[in-house]
This record gives sequence, C-alpha cells and structure tokens, in this order.
Amino acid sequence: MNRIKGCISKRTSVLLVGLFLSMVLAALALGQEIESPWVWGPNLGAIGEDFVAISWNTLRAVEVDLHYSTAAVYDATEVWEETLAFESHKGVAEIRLGNLKPGTTYRYRIVIYDGDAVYPSPIGHFTTSSRETRSFSFLVYGDTRTFPDRHKLVADRMAEDEPNAVLVVNTGDLVESPTIGRFENFFWAVGDLARAHPYLAVLGNHEKRDALYYEFLSLPSGGGESGEEWWSFDYGDVHFLGLDVNALTGGDVMTLMQEQVEWARADLADSNALFKVVFFHYPIYSSTWEGGVNESLRELWEPIFLENGVDVVFNGHMHCYEHFYVKGIHYIVTGGGGAPLQDSIDEAAAGTISRRYGMLHYMRVTVAENTMQVEVVPVASVYNDEVHPLGGQSPDSFAITKTR
Repeated sequence: MNRIKGCISKRTSVLLVGLFLSMVLAALALGQEIESPWVWGPNLGAIGEDFVAISWNTLRAVEVDLHYSTAAVYDATEVWEETLAFESHKGVAEIRLGNLKPGTTYRYRIVIYDGDAVYPSPIGHFTTSSRETRSFSFLVYGDTRTFPDRHKLVADRMAEDEPNAVLVVNTGDLVESPTIGRFENFFWAVGDLARAHPYLAVLGNHEKRDALYYEFLSLPSGGGESGEEWWSFDYGDVHFLGLDVNALTGGDVMTLMQEQVEWARADLADSNALFKVVFFHYPIYSSTWEGGVNESLRELWEPIFLENGVDVVFNGHMHCYEHFYVKGIHYIVTGGGGAPLQDSIDEAAAGTISRRYGMLHYMRVTVAENTMQVEVVPVASVYNDEVHPLGGQSPDSFAITKTR
C-alpha cells in the first residue's frame, strides 16, 4: 500500500515550518538535540528466488516507507517502482519482501517519518537467486565478539571490497554475551555490510540460544527454536546448511539433537545441488583440540557429511584460521572476525593444509559454473594488542571442481 499524503495550503505549511523551527531552536537553547530514531538497520536476511527479509530497529514509534525497484530501472531513472507503507511501530520490525523476480538485482531504501522529520537510510541492494544462477560469490567469517571496532574493520573491508557478494554467513559468537547493548554494537559494526549483503548466522556458544538472537536476525527457515535454530536453503547450484552443534542443555537435549541430526541427514539427501556447504560453530578438527579432533562431533556429524557429498564445512570458535582436508572434505576454521586472537599452536593436527594465527580475516567463496574457489582474505594482523591493516594475496586458497 502506498503512503497517501494530503495536500496543505501554502499558509498552513509556512506556519508548520515556523512552529517546527521554533521547537528546534527551543531544544537547542536547552542544550538538547533531536535524536535520530534509528537504532540499527536496515539489514538484509534470508533470501531466495522471489523474496528477501529486511529488518530494522527504532527508538520510538515511527512510520516507515520501504521503496524498492529493480536495479536496471532505478539506475536508469532514479525512480522507485514500488513503495510499501507501514503504520507507526517501535522497536524491531521485520518484513519478508515477496513477489520478486528470480536472478534479479534490486535497490531499496527505508525512509522513517518521525513527526515532521524525515530520516532516509542509504540505498541498499540485493540479488535474488534463480535455478539458472551459476556464477556468484559469498563470504564467511566468525567470532565477531569482544572488539566491535575490530569487527567493524573486517565488516567494512568486506562491504567495500566485495560489493557484489550475494550473502554473508557468520559462524557464530556474534557477541560477547546476548545483551541488547552488545547486539547494538554488533549491528553498528555490520551496518554497511548487512544493508547490501543478506546476513545469516549460526549459533555460537556465546549467544546461549538467547531469544534476542532470533528476534534480531532474519534467518532461513528450518527447525528447532523459532524454526531457525538450524536451517537450509539453495542459492543457485549451492546448498547451504546451518546447524547448532553447541552443547545443548535441559531435559530434552537428547531429543533436540536427534531431531536436528535426522533433519540434517534428510535435508542433505534431498538436495540435488552441485555443491553442498555446511556451517556450525564448534569445529570437528582443530590443532587447539587435544589430539586435533573433537571425537564426539566427528562421530555424530562426519558420517552424514560423507554419505551426502558435503564439499566444505565452515566453523569458528577457535580464534585463528585453519584448513584441514580429511576424507575428501575441506574443513575451514574461520575465527578472525574481531574476537581476541589466540596464540599459535606448535604442533599441527593431522590433515592440516594451512593455518594462520594473529590475523583478522574472512573467507571469499567464488562459484563459477562447476568450480568453487575458496580463499582466505587477510584484513589485519594484531601484535601486542595493536592492529595493523594487511593487504596482498591470499595465504591459502583451493578449488573444487565437480561434474554432475
């Protein structure tokens, strides 16, 4: 529904402007400023062939317009093709913008109306998937807790250097603890990134399965808590599967984990995608684990991955970069998103291909027809608690080529 604004006379408009200016001057005279109603957003979330989720958060009740258009039309005319109007609302708002065209890039903007003041967001963009999509890139990183400024450094590099990446996945430990203040710092850090890249995540142990995680993030559908504790979706010829392998608590822990295991097994078996990629927080393989492996995780999950042709598993939790190749599957630990970086481990675990310590980083995954290229992108090194930006070539990359 479009917003309909009534016409007012020139005299009335002058009086209103004068009244508004008087109020502003009075506030300034009292040493006060009019605070923007934005808390965070707009952020993109779950995406498919004909929809995308968009969320935002406001300090007070405000009216909102959502303008959107295909990039082709907007770039040529600077005219929005569609506008949705929303009644006054305070706090977190989430919508699923549907009836979109598959494989199409869109521009969008949210405009807040707060009395006589107008607060437009910067223009964002996203690209829907399609069954014919064969070439695209996506980004992966994790452990963004503790230092919001370091997290913002990584997120801004991703936003600036990867403008056309179709989505981002965080491997967990988004925040130090699930409080509103820490989540506000998190969304401050990802502001530019999440506005133009659908932003997805899996649970880390620091999220503690808190309700704020589900309230603030717009995740794909699946199962468990809120139907989003574990999830899956396809983008082009890649199947994405997100899991919660954290230590569950409560009387129903065994039932919940068994439910997730059976769901994941069926989900992977039903997928005909050329590539299958899995995300969860605790890694199966890491040089930090005693003996280099988490035996309980390996026994539970690796047979399912082997049976169903999983190509890459992305994890976090360890605040470093590690790459393992075990039984035909690449296991990536990417924990360089902003958490305190761990010291190097002297002995490399079996299956180690590459590892880096003291490095803020993210992963770039590029799909081109029947090849998937995975590479770690360095952002900064940290020595004696000082951050030093990095550039240059990737210290580790690999390609997976498959045929149907």
